[in-house]
Amino acid sequence: MAAGRGRRLLRQRPLRTRIGALVTALCALALAATALAWLATANGVVIVATELTGLSMVAVVSTLAVRRALLPLEHAADTADTIASGDLTRRITAADTAPATEVGRLAHALNAMLDQIQSAMAAREASEERMRRFVADASHELRTPLQALRGYTELYRHGALPDKASVDDAVDRMHGEVRRMGKLVEALLMLARLDEEGEAPLGPVNLSRIVTDSVRDAAAVEPGRSYTLHIQDGVTVLGDEAQLRSLLANLLSNVRMHTPPAAPCTVELRAGDSQVTLAVQDHGPGIPAHAVGHVFDRFYRADEGRSRTHGGTGLGLAITAAIVEHHHACIDLDSRLDHGTRISVAFPEQPEADHGSAT
Repeated sequence: MAAGRGRRLLRQRPLRTRIGALVTALCALALAATALAWLATANGVVIVATELTGLSMVAVVSTLAVRRALLPLEHAADTADTIASGDLTRRITAADTAPATEVGRLAHALNAMLDQIQSAMAAREASEERMRRFVADASHELRTPLQALRGYTELYRHGALPDKASVDDAVDRMHGEVRRMGKLVEALLMLARLDEEGEAPLGPVNLSRIVTDSVRDAAAVEPGRSYTLHIQDGVTVLGDEAQLRSLLANLLSNVRMHTPPAAPCTVELRAGDSQVTLAVQDHGPGIPAHAVGHVFDRFYRADEGRSRTHGGTGLGLAITAAIVEHHHACIDLDSRLDHGTRISVAFPEQPEADHGSAT
């Protein structure tokens, strides 16, 4: 057991220490053999032969030991060549087999660097794929109203609109397409600004007032919908007021577009547990299970039948998620078919907030 522990300790020594110890031990053995030859005989040939044999053994054993010690380095070089050819999944095994040696430490550092490179490459590929998909979706969404506008202008130019009523109807439809295209461009510009702003400065904002104002605006648009409010007074968060108003408008607009006009809506705002929680709960048809994980994707529509004509741009919840990320908050969606959808946003609490009683 002691011998095994000694061998393990020796393997953990630096390469120069191990080779130096081996060469020293072999030279000592060669000198001891030469001294014994001097004592045993006065024959010069025997003494010289003993010295040469000892030196030869020192040279051979040292060479074999060095080659054996450098095998992990050769393996590391082969692995590096494979990685350089494009296979970033390969790793140098010397980091596990000999972690305390120079080669082991080098392998560990290279493996850590390769992990970072592979993660960066994967993130870059994912970002490029999202950008390609975003550009393709944006082009597709913009192409639809442009084709409609071109179609109506071609009809007018070729005299296919025989009377004033037909012209007025075509103009109304063109105006609707222009409005929809304008909304889409505004949403794209907002997403671009949110992507570029990064860590923009945030200030104290009275979220209670923003929520109350937003619900009043939504009730003015849909007087027939019932809104139930549980809003705590004086709740303050660090944020951007314009973006927070946009966040509330998107959440309430999502309720308006995807639930029946008579479906009630509940809005909650409370502070506690070192965070501020905003929740919008509708009692509509809910979201299918396969779509729950994609509702915050850009241009995603859970119901393709509602797209373009009766649905929105497909960017509302994507903008909401971007605003939430910009405010260092978290967003959660819970939806069940025929039981409605609840979207919750948890903001970091503003320490200076003066919280009052719930309303």
